[in-house]
Amino acid sequence: MTALPYLSPALAPIHPDWETVLRAPAVFRRLAAIDRQLNELAAQGKTLFPARENIFNALRFAAPADVKVVILGQDPYHGDGEAMGLSFSVPSGVRVPPSLRNIYKELAADLGGGQAADGDLTHWASQGVLLLNSVLTVEKDKAGSHGKLGWQEVTDALIDAVNRQNPGCVFLLWGNWAQGKADRIDAARHLVLTAAHPSPLSASRGFHGCRHFSQVNAWLAARGRATVQWNRQALQNSLF
Repeated sequence: MTALPYLSPALAPIHPDWETVLRAPAVFRRLAAIDRQLNELAAQGKTLFPARENIFNALRFAAPADVKVVILGQDPYHGDGEAMGLSFSVPSGVRVPPSLRNIYKELAADLGGGQAADGDLTHWASQGVLLLNSVLTVEKDKAGSHGKLGWQEVTDALIDAVNRQNPGCVFLLWGNWAQGKADRIDAARHLVLTAAHPSPLSASRGFHGCRHFSQVNAWLAARGRATVQWNRQALQNSLF
C-alpha cells in the first residue's frame, strides 16, 4: 500500500483478508482520494484523530469470516487522547465518554455485575467483536468533520465482506448512522439488532432496555460459537 503515504502506517498490521478488501480497485481508488485529503489537512496543521497507525485498528483482530459481532459507531472521538480506532472505545486511563457509560449501564442491567471504570474495549475486539466506525477519521474538536471525505464507501466494503464471508454473526446497529447500513446485511444468515444510539441525547428512547448483550450470546451459543465475555473481569477469570 505504498501509494498511500498517510494511511500506510495504519494498514501495515491488519489481517490480510481485510487488506484484500481494501485492495479491490474501487475501494483502493477511494482510499487514495481520502489519503490525499488527509495529507492536505495535516499539511495545513490540522490535528486529526485517531493517530495514523490506529485508523484501521478494528481490522487487526479477526478476519471477516471470524467476526462474531459487529458494533457500528459513527465517527471517532474528537478530543485529545480519546480515539483509538475502535468504535466507542478509549485508551485505558481516559475518562469514559457518555455514550460508553450508557453502554456499560445497559450491559450491567442486562447481564449483571458492576459498571466498568475503564473505557478500553480491546478485550471485546480480541474476542471477535468488530468495533467499526462508519467514518474512520475526524478533525480535533469537530465532530462529523470528515463525514464527506468518502469513508462510507470504504466501510460499506468492509461490512459487505463480513456479510459475504461470515457464516453468521450479529450486527448491533445503534442509531441512524448504523441503521443506514441494514440493507447491506443478509438477515437470513445474520442476526440484526437495532436500538437507539447510546448517546445521552437518545439512549432513553430505546437503547436502555434493549438487552442486546444477552441476545448476542444466546444467538452465538445456539449456533455452537463461543460467546462474548463482555465483562473484562469475567474474561480474565475464564482464562485461569
